[in-house]
Amino acid sequence: MNKVIILAGSLLLSVSLYAQVNYHITGKVPTGYPASIATIGYPNDGKYMIDSAIIKSGRFEFKGVMARPELAEINLIIPRPAGARSNRSGEDKSPSMKNIIQLYMDGNIAVAFDSDGNGSVTGGGNEQKVFNEYMIRIIEEGKNDNNKGMDFFRQNVSQLIKQHPDSYVSLDMLEIFAGVIQPATFEPMYTGLSKRMRNTPKAISWKKRLDEAKKFDVGQPSVDFTANDQGGKPVSLSSYKGRYVLVDFWASWCGPCRASFPELINTYNQFKGKNFAILGVSLDDNKELWLKAIETDSLPWDQVSELKGASSDVAQLYNVTQIPQNLLIDPNGIIVGRNLTGKSLDEKLAKLLN
Repeated sequence: MNKVIILAGSLLLSVSLYAQVNYHITGKVPTGYPASIATIGYPNDGKYMIDSAIIKSGRFEFKGVMARPELAEINLIIPRPAGARSNRSGEDKSPSMKNIIQLYMDGNIAVAFDSDGNGSVTGGGNEQKVFNEYMIRIIEEGKNDNNKGMDFFRQNVSQLIKQHPDSYVSLDMLEIFAGVIQPATFEPMYTGLSKRMRNTPKAISWKKRLDEAKKFDVGQPSVDFTANDQGGKPVSLSSYKGRYVLVDFWASWCGPCRASFPELINTYNQFKGKNFAILGVSLDDNKELWLKAIETDSLPWDQVSELKGASSDVAQLYNVTQIPQNLLIDPNGIIVGRNLTGKSLDEKLAKLLN
């Protein structure tokens, strides 16, 4: 009897591990609408897939089998008129790809677009119901001008996970915060997921990165490093001991990094005489471009680079996989802030230095 029970349990486990979901999406567009093709994009086994279907008599469909319900995006493609120029030149202002709707690929789903390109979804499985509920809340609360930025999304994703810890929607929406993991923000949401969700490949990879990020979280000691400045002179982080120092990871090719510099220059000028310094750590691999960016952007603080690009030892030491990022370190070498910018950085420094 025990052998039978064990075998039955093994079969159930096998079925649950390799369960798949079928989807059948039927689409409808108004008669005479100029869209000729519908595309659907979705993640699948670590890749992003795009399928297409010809729209015939205002109808199209997609169907198949997935390992799990995936968040997909359907686009209607409107062909450019003969001889029309590409949008990239700025001469053709009408988009060639519009009419977008998102949905979870699970079960029988009906998609309908109206003459203005607005889409609606009916049917689908439980994940679609959870996604609808989440998006309605985001749209409604987003109408309030005070509900903007990452804190707004953090609150809503936290609420989503609390209400639906075993949903793929919760897992997928948490990915917003998985680019640069901030443990204080990310960990409470991550641990709120069900065991089943935490055991998905995506969540397992996040856990490894979370553990690495916690090594350099607020309250942890910094680790010394040495790299050369523009003139080839070695500069060590430990040489800033006794001062507050912002270690700023950037590169000449990083648009968001350089867009933040005017604000950071204002911060530097405001606090530079108050036991505060900035050490820029560039992930460039081309010295000429690095030096030109420093000059063009008029960066007044110390700069170092190993000129190894993404293979920078300093970046790997601090688990920096995306930029911009920064660390605020106190006079004793303890990390007191991470990824502070603009007003939040100014307020933190004012509190510490004044």
